[in-house]
Amino acid sequence: MADHDDNFKDESGLLAIVLGLVVLVSMSALPATIGWIQAFGG
Repeated sequence: MADHDDNFKDESGLLAIVLGLVVLVSMSALPATIGWIQAFGG
C-alpha cells in the first residue's frame, strides 16, 4: 500500500507524531527529571 505520494504524506505525519510524542514525554517526565536533578544535584 506504499506509493511515493503516500510515503511523502507519511513522512510529514510521522514528523508531527514524533514531535508530539517528544513534547508529551517531556511534559510528563519534567517533574521526575527535576526530582532526579534535586536528588543528585544537592
